[in-house]
This record gives sequence, C-alpha cells and structure tokens, in this order.
Amino acid sequence: MYPWDSHIDNWFQERLRQPNKEYALWEAAEKVSDLNGCPLRDMTMGDVWTILMVSKSIRTDCVVEYIVRCPRCERGEKATIRVPDELQVIGKKAPDYAGFDDITLPDSNDIVTVRPMTVGDNIWIMERDAEKRAKLPDLIAGILLPIKAVGGGTVDNTDEILQWYNALSPKDAEFLKTEQGKLHPQLDTTVQHQCDSCNEKFTYDLELNRDFFRVGER
Repeated sequence: MYPWDSHIDNWFQERLRQPNKEYALWEAAEKVSDLNGCPLRDMTMGDVWTILMVSKSIRTDCVVEYIVRCPRCERGEKATIRVPDELQVIGKKAPDYAGFDDITLPDSNDIVTVRPMTVGDNIWIMERDAEKRAKLPDLIAGILLPIKAVGGGTVDNTDEILQWYNALSPKDAEFLKTEQGKLHPQLDTTVQHQCDSCNEKFTYDLELNRDFFRVGER
C-alpha cells in the first residue's frame, strides 16, 4: 500500500481530463496498491474503497481529517477519524467464503442469492446508453445486478429479473435493498458526532468522492 501523495494527485488530476473520468477514482486503487494481478474490474467495491481510504490516511498516521457541520446550529468544525480502526467493518467474509450470500424475503419467502458488487458491475451500469438506463434505472440496476439466483433458479436475463423485482411487495423490495447493503464487504462511513457548540448528537456520512481523496482536500 502506498500513500496518496502529490504524485498520485497529479496523475489523478490529469486522468480527470481524459475520457471516462468517472472511473478515475476507482483506477487510483491500482496506483496506490499492488493488486497482485487481480483485474480492477473484478475487485469488490468495498475492497477498492478500503484501499483508497487507507492510502489516504498513510501520510497522516492513519488519521483522516474532515469538516463536519451540525444539522442543528449549522456550525462547521474539523473532525478526525483513524482509518480503518475506527470505521466499523460491514459484511466481513471468512477465508472460505463461497462468493455469495442468501437473503430470504419476509413477504414472498423467496430466497435470493447475491454476490458482492464489483468495479466491473458499476462500470457496466454507467456505460449503458440512455434507452437502457430509462428502462432499468441505475439505482435498480445496482440492486439487481449482484443477484445470482432466485429460489434456486439462476438469473438468465435482465427482463426476467426486472419483472420479478417489479412484482415484489414494497416491504420485500426495501428489505432486499437493505440486506444487500449489509452483505457487501465494506467500511461503514457513518460516523457518530456531538457538536462542540450546542451538544447536538448526530451521524455524519463521510462522502467518498474525488475531492475527499485529493491532497489537501477534506
């Protein structure tokens, strides 16, 4: 693992001027770590974000500084968090993980087999043309793409899985989305805070975007 330093930042700024700049942040994972031959597209999104977060923190003793704003008094203040020690791990997998998990929906009792989202999944979603995105919005595509099987039957095509999803009850649809989020390996970026000015307790979600990772940005 290498620190996100000025050299990486210079590469990143140049990459943002090139085509498909939306992928630049994910591609930075190849610059700050040795992926041991694993193609970037096969990397899980959770692993990529972890690599980037740790790389970001190396230069500052594994501590990341950011600005948090109180929702009550709107006072902004600097805060710090140690990465990854102070971020909860979600969906951590055992060494013998089979590569998928099962979710049982509460209303239909359908057993849905899902795998973690990869960089390639997100690139596939983003590269679709306007017609395909109108038929299958990005948010729904992100829910359906990791589904390997429903009720033991494999998912053969997008139309079938979309038809199944549209027939779900609101309760099942929301449950599927929530549980999928828990199963994907990742660092929980939701941090608990208490305002120094008004003592309001609130949660803050670290926004992992290009500005967060650039040198000097918080």
